Amino acid sequence: MLATHGIVLDRSTLAFWVGYAAQELKPLWHRLRELLLTSSKLCVDETPAPVLDPGRGRTKTGYFWALSRDDRPWAGPDPPCVVYAYAPGRGAVHGLRLLEGYRGIIHCDGYQAYKTMTRESRADALSGTLAFCWSHLRRQFVKIEREAAPAPAPVAGEALERIARLYAVEKVLRGRSDTERRAGRQAHARPSGYSLEAVV
Repeated sequence: MLATHGIVLDRSTLAFWVGYAAQELKPLWHRLRELLLTSSKLCVDETPAPVLDPGRGRTKTGYFWALSRDDRPWAGPDPPCVVYAYAPGRGAVHGLRLLEGYRGIIHCDGYQAYKTMTRESRADALSGTLAFCWSHLRRQFVKIEREAAPAPAPVAGEALERIARLYAVEKVLRGRSDTERRAGRQAHARPSGYSLEAVV
């Protein structure tokens, strides 16, 4: 955008500005993280990001970790919020640093680092309960079905059908109070049920 106006800036200058702005915003980041750590449940995930590796002439892999909450679909009182943190890896040590002091439910994928974090952390560092992500689990059944094609994969197919019925129950219950959701799940999300008529 600047170049279209004839303003030429080195990438290093732009990077310096971003770094400087990040330092100025750091107190806000700390406050947002502090507020998130008071939540009863958090979503945690990490994603790879290419990072310059000076002197080697190439990039290395770093990770952006995300802490988030969004309780709007469940009529929660807290506003949605997310904070990101960069780390040079995705090991448990990085997650522990980000979640230090948290007491609550950690919604995550099945990555081993999360299990290590809750199993091996000091009691004062992290005391979380893991809630694994349905989407990540469902993805494995989809993969089994695709790899089996054109032959049938009956167990994977049945798992996907059951998950779809659970998703349908959740869709109907979205936005209701926790008491209503619990009652709806107990009544309609049992293996013998999945009936949506009474929920609607």
